[in-house]
Amino acid sequence: MSLTTTETLGFADAVIQFMNSNQATLLAAGLDVSTYITGLTTQKTDAVTKNDQQEALKAQLRVKTEETSSALETLYSNTSTKLDAVVGVLGKTTELGKQAARIRSDIRRGPNTPAEPPPTP
Repeated sequence: MSLTTTETLGFADAVIQFMNSNQATLLAAGLDVSTYITGLTTQKTDAVTKNDQQEALKAQLRVKTEETSSALETLYSNTSTKLDAVVGVLGKTTELGKQAARIRSDIRRGPNTPAEPPPTP
């Protein structure tokens, strides 16, 4: 079973705290947990840092995705407008005008079939 980030960090905190609180008892029983505590603390700090970096990258990705979508919409709109001007100058009914007009319809490959209806019970 996979734990969430919060659960994993909480688990590590609880174990580190337990070992800190019972370090003398554990040492008397033959287990020196000082290196465990140091190692787990270092790993937890590393995990928190990486998680913070990941969250920052996710935020940047959301921004960049929106910017890309906007840029693509602007490009399509302007390209379509320019194509309309070309077709208008050439004339919709001329062979060259028809060829230019087909460019827009050719950008999508394959049939535009409607989605299949869900099966009826």
